[in-house]
Amino acid sequence: MSGPVLLTAPGESPDNFTSAFLTSDSERLCIASDAELPSGAGGLLLCGESTYGAANETPSPALARAIELDIPVLGVGWGMHALNVALGGRRPVRLADAVVAGPRPGRRGRTVELGRMRTFLTLGGKVAATIGAGGPVATPGPGEFAIREAEKAPALMASAYDMETGAIEALEMPGYHWVIGVTWPLHRPELLPAGFDNLIAAFLERSVTV
Repeated sequence: MSGPVLLTAPGESPDNFTSAFLTSDSERLCIASDAELPSGAGGLLLCGESTYGAANETPSPALARAIELDIPVLGVGWGMHALNVALGGRRPVRLADAVVAGPRPGRRGRTVELGRMRTFLTLGGKVAATIGAGGPVATPGPGEFAIREAEKAPALMASAYDMETGAIEALEMPGYHWVIGVTWPLHRPELLPAGFDNLIAAFLERSVTV
């Protein structure tokens, strides 16, 4: 039996995410961003708190292989933007009107309190259906570096966006595929509304192969 593989952004420790996402064999299931996908992987989880492109990275070979095999993929933070680029989208850009979640002196954008931004979950998408909610919700916001329609990969659809800036906060691949990316810190459930942890549960459930 094999389960999900955790891939982290360059320079980030998997320890920041394993306790939230993986329940066993964490060391064996963690790989670097430039590693190949292990044989028999049931799903791929991409996580990071850094900005995609800051380390001049290129699309991960493990991600390309996961998409080719059509196994479940969940991108979180850095991982959502990595997924977008791998499927033909552009890197995130610094938005002049971006919202910065939490106090960050010296950074551009308005400083707001975590959990107070208005996000719109698109009805009819996998993200809203998995979370069990639709319409406006409060989240930490898209961050200072984000993507809009101009940067979005053609193969993906926006399933959540910031109502003030228009920045995309969640992406998914249409059809029967379970390929989802979100900007929200799913490894920090205390910052998110109820139901957002359903994304992790749904990914893990689909990532077990026998």
